Amino acid sequence: MEATFALMVNTMVLLLMVGGMEVIRTSNSQMEKTQDAEWHLFLIQLEHELEDELLVQKASTTIRTKSIHQADTAAYTYEFRINKVLRYKNGEGYHPMLLHVKALKYEVTNEGISIQATLSDDQTRRAHLILPKVPI
Repeated sequence: MEATFALMVNTMVLLLMVGGMEVIRTSNSQMEKTQDAEWHLFLIQLEHELEDELLVQKASTTIRTKSIHQADTAAYTYEFRINKVLRYKNGEGYHPMLLHVKALKYEVTNEGISIQATLSDDQTRRAHLILPKVPI
């Protein structure tokens, strides 16, 4: 009788462990899909905002742009700060564009900007956006 009870308890514990591992596996998969969607949304939004802007200045985690339209004198800053990519207009206020960022790096190329980001799922994502530079 005691052996049967112990066997039932061990079976239940094993089933709970297997179920828990399945939940963890599913949640990791969902998190990766969510972060992929957030990354693509960030790129679409950034590409749309950069359509009529010129690159003015770049640091490893910050880019500054200005409008190609002379009537719009606003300067925009896209900065990685405290696990977020933030957009500032004239250095005031901010608009969070991407959350859960572990690392981000901008690189200027001949055609535009390369972005490399590591999100909280530890996956590194890369993108290249075409952006005209300020004429010299």
